[in-house]
Amino acid sequence: MDCPYDCLARFLGYSYMDPVTPVLRLSPEHLQQMLQEVSKQYPEEACGLVAGLGRESKQVYSVENSLHSPVRFLMVPEQQVRFLLEIEANGWELLAIYHSHPNGPDTPSATDIAEIAFPEAITVIWSCADGGWEYRGFRIQDGNFFDIPIVID
Repeated sequence: MDCPYDCLARFLGYSYMDPVTPVLRLSPEHLQQMLQEVSKQYPEEACGLVAGLGRESKQVYSVENSLHSPVRFLMVPEQQVRFLLEIEANGWELLAIYHSHPNGPDTPSATDIAEIAFPEAITVIWSCADGGWEYRGFRIQDGNFFDIPIVID
């Protein structure tokens, strides 16, 4: 699939988290920031970027979902590009892309797998279950996905 954001990232020499990194480390503040955003955007899907160094988050960027949909997201291109350039300027890496599934599932959907734009980044999915939000990390590659542990510290 042609993806202008992926092409832009590669053109800029953008660095991603090492694809074999088996864990994502989030600060409690970054986890809380994502939780607030997915709660605020409910019942629409929320989305954003997680930047950092190595395995550890340094900044979370909330990005507007241009589709304003409860079942799909598309980041507003200008915001996404601005944040990717800021991440690069800070010498950070794109660690993860997060989004919510307000009505489930708690795993990547067929659309998530088909439209993955940054396979080197971890996908963090927030799902609403039993009245509360839960999160999981995944690596999506070659039409498949597998769990990536998320450590809060």
